[in-house]
Amino acid sequence: MARKPASAASKSIITFVILLVLVFVAFAFLHKQFLSTRNISNLLKHAAINSVFALGALFVVVVGHFDLSFYLVCSLAGMTTSFLIASEVTPIPSIFAGLLVAAIFGFGNGLAIGSLRLPDMVTTIATGAIAWGFAWIYSDGAYIWKNATTSGILLINDASILHVPLPVILMLVLYLLSYIVLHLSRFGRGFYSTGENRTAAIFSGIKVRSYITVAFIICAVLASLGAIMGNASQGSGSVRVGMVYLLPAYATIFLGSAIFKKPTVHGTFLAALFISIMLNGFTLMAVPYYYSDFIIGLVLIAALFISSDIVLIRRARTRKEVAL
Repeated sequence: MARKPASAASKSIITFVILLVLVFVAFAFLHKQFLSTRNISNLLKHAAINSVFALGALFVVVVGHFDLSFYLVCSLAGMTTSFLIASEVTPIPSIFAGLLVAAIFGFGNGLAIGSLRLPDMVTTIATGAIAWGFAWIYSDGAYIWKNATTSGILLINDASILHVPLPVILMLVLYLLSYIVLHLSRFGRGFYSTGENRTAAIFSGIKVRSYITVAFIICAVLASLGAIMGNASQGSGSVRVGMVYLLPAYATIFLGSAIFKKPTVHGTFLAALFISIMLNGFTLMAVPYYYSDFIIGLVLIAALFISSDIVLIRRARTRKEVAL
């Protein structure tokens, strides 16, 4: 009996990998530039940024919440970094200052939701609006170009190690660390326990409030790192840098959840790659952006439906086991 779920999960993974390959091959036939070195490099860089956003939001989903502020908080963090660079501060302190601003907002979200028990969606919408307002103060919403090409900040996007783009290396390191934390450590199991059964987690001695706060901090910081990477790819600071990542981030998480039956680091990684391939292919084929959003929305709805169905089945099984 125990082998059936594992077999079903393996079939889901194999099916998804086959679908991933089919989509990749389809775009290769539809556009001759798809397999070019330049396009593959751009695809991987975009996948790195998208996957970093999704990885941050994953931690919040694992603890049973949603963060609708990260795509606005990251704009403030990105503009903070760009403003400091324009003020002739070196890149590393500027980046850490931007991430610190994000961590403060993440801490505020975690404190309000974890300790004060405020509703997550309303709270994060409010904090996101505050961050969005602050982001405009630096330049009245205008792009910040000054010192971008001379400070070295563009190396975040342009540098490579052993011919591997730096954004891809950053993505792989972050996913490896997150995998170790969430799936191979006792500390990581606390995140899952908090999201699955908060009452049981409390009685087990898990500091639920702290886990929720840490999850929101990680979400804000990783999203802000993704925004800084995005600004580096554009060569300027923009208040709108995070606007396009809210939908893909959650579509990525729930698509990965549908494959692996729960939110996971590896599921999120594969789903991020899948969505990035689709977006890249649509861009090459000059498909209007609203069609891309439409398709990603369909992917999210399908993933939510499958994930919800899985959750309902799991709850029903749990109830039967308890009754027996």
